[in-house]
Amino acid sequence: MRLLHAIGNAFKRGAVRRPDGAPPLLSPAPEVEPPHPPDQESLIALVNSFPYWYQRIYLGQGVYTLPTLQLHNYVWRAVETMLPEGFQGASVLDVGTNAGYFCIQTKLKGAGRVVGVDFDDRYLKQAEACRAIWKLDIDYRQADIDQLQLHTLGQRFDVVLFTGILYHLKNPLGVLEQVADLCNDAIVVETEVISPAHRNIVHVRQGPFGRTVVTPCTSGFMKFIEKDELNGDSSNWWVPDEACVLGMLRTAGFKYFSQPRYLGETRMLVVATQQPQSIFRIT
Repeated sequence: MRLLHAIGNAFKRGAVRRPDGAPPLLSPAPEVEPPHPPDQESLIALVNSFPYWYQRIYLGQGVYTLPTLQLHNYVWRAVETMLPEGFQGASVLDVGTNAGYFCIQTKLKGAGRVVGVDFDDRYLKQAEACRAIWKLDIDYRQADIDQLQLHTLGQRFDVVLFTGILYHLKNPLGVLEQVADLCNDAIVVETEVISPAHRNIVHVRQGPFGRTVVTPCTSGFMKFIEKDELNGDSSNWWVPDEACVLGMLRTAGFKYFSQPRYLGETRMLVVATQQPQSIFRIT
């Protein structure tokens, strides 16, 4: 919660900047109303019919699934700044879709086919309820995120959204390589990272064959989370630093990168593409 307050205050001050000092991220646009939403009382009853919401989604009539802005809302604002022409009919895969916030936003921004996958049926029920209110053509599927492959999804996608996922994976590089096989253009990665505000250092053996020496390294590593040390959540496994994230993306086949943006000290967003031409403006 303190992280969200800090991000929100930074947006208000215009202080959320890229590390190179580029201009602050843009303010949000006014909410778009769903077409012919139910009355306010019915929408409130829908929200209250679920014991827990993780994503803040607008349902119309002034009703949100959560009362305050959440991290994913700020992530979307940042993503929008790199899409001046919208999605232009591009297909989108939202990995770990939860209640479908990003799927809804991409459709409203001009995406073509949109598929959202999540392993948790509880979130998919929320996603379907929100989709029905917005009357959008979105395909939600229950799937194991670390087993996403072309033969299970049946197609490749122009854009893959991969937000809040990487640090929950036991095998993050392997999953990124699988996701890269599903991606024609760009991947949007937002993740917990090791703080760049402090000098981190590890000593590892490096060098050519027969002449390796223990060398101090200040980047390119991950911290293993064995139990629930991060947020009391035992589903967290790895916290990489920025260089590690970029290195894994390069290994998976992505070649061109936006300037990483920090939404708080330990939350990083980057867009990576496989080709120099992309619907994302990353330079």
